[in-house]
Amino acid sequence: MQKKTLFALLAMLAISVPAFSIELPQGATPTFEKDITAYASGYKFNELLEAYGLKLAPEAVSTVPTSYAKVADNNVVFNNDSIAYTPVQYHSILTAYGLLLTPEDVTSKLGGVSSYATVKDGEIVFGKDSVAYDGKEWNEILSAYSLPEVAAPVVVPAGCPDEDGDGVCDDQDACPGTPKGIAVDERGCWALSSAVLFDFDKAVIKKQFYPELDKTKKIFDDYPTMRVQIDGHTDSVGTDKYNQKLSERRANAVMKYLVNKVGIEANRLKAVGYGESKPAYPNDTAENRSKNRRVEFTPAM
Repeated sequence: MQKKTLFALLAMLAISVPAFSIELPQGATPTFEKDITAYASGYKFNELLEAYGLKLAPEAVSTVPTSYAKVADNNVVFNNDSIAYTPVQYHSILTAYGLLLTPEDVTSKLGGVSSYATVKDGEIVFGKDSVAYDGKEWNEILSAYSLPEVAAPVVVPAGCPDEDGDGVCDDQDACPGTPKGIAVDERGCWALSSAVLFDFDKAVIKKQFYPELDKTKKIFDDYPTMRVQIDGHTDSVGTDKYNQKLSERRANAVMKYLVNKVGIEANRLKAVGYGESKPAYPNDTAENRSKNRRVEFTPAM
């Protein structure tokens, strides 16, 4: 397989950062069948993805078809039946391994496999019929996916004022006063990438990212008087009206999880959607649009 556009293991969270691709691990030679083939998940498909350094974690199995994998004794158990899935199901499998797919990459990289996905009005539309692809088509499909890049630790220059101690100089900090102990993005904001938390055009939090939201419990416990506004944001793809509603649904999804699963008091939280009205970056590149699809926490002490 000649495509070398994928990936390393997914870090459990990427904080408002772009997607990236890396070379195929040295010595790995995964090969899809040349002819149209329906693969068994354990016998072939999972092995092909693992050759790229990808791994299906037990906590992500609930998002894939039950015919693909299950969990037994906290171990992932694959099937040995050759199954052709629908593109929507293939997408759920690939995202469970940590991969991302953007409308821009569908348009630029999937032109030859329109049966898998197309873009309409800025949104990804997946094919509805079960399909078995050949090796060339799988190479093209996988080339369109990518992984979120993990933000590198911020090194504060000597003599740089940093009043809130978040690693971002005060003159560059867009969110001063963040609580101690939280991870911030390069702007100094307590932000989670919507591109990681949610599938495209969805407001259902991916289960593999529950642990990162669970960590906020300690911050709320450390600051018992702190209240947080959960701000939902989108990029500029789509209409203003649609993006406004999408940002509200995502902010409310995070608030609901924090209340119902993490145990944060509802009166300490407020969900607000800003749509595309407050971009953190110019919406001029796919990388910047990915950064703008975010959920930010604005604390009030």
